[in-house]
Amino acid sequence: MKSKTSVRRTRRRDSDRAKQRVPRRATTFRLEPRLQLGLELLSDVRKAPLNRLVNQAVDEYLEAQAASLEADLETTLRRVKAYRNSDPDFEGAIARFADAEADHAAEDPVEGKTTRAQGPVQRRVRELIRG
Repeated sequence: MKSKTSVRRTRRRDSDRAKQRVPRRATTFRLEPRLQLGLELLSDVRKAPLNRLVNQAVDEYLEAQAASLEADLETTLRRVKAYRNSDPDFEGAIARFADAEADHAAEDPVEGKTTRAQGPVQRRVRELIRG
């Protein structure tokens, strides 16, 4: 198990690498008063700057959220792949659609009927469609 000092050194090195890559910029966030008090207390007890504590907390939060999201996305991807593999040519979906059409054909008021064009615009559109 790593000692606290080696963990601190590793974090410090990681932090130094991050500083070299991207320039830091000031960002303003409004914290709830209870969170602000908790941070200040923790800062006093640990003798650490508020900025470092906030950065560590956000880093840990992002790591946890990213891991959770990654797991959710992997699960979703597996489900989508399984669905696609279960009926790759959509034969089942096509059959269900055809069955539904056949079941409700008697209720369809325009099933098998053509309607006459009402005006010249409709006639022209139909001519264009038919070729």
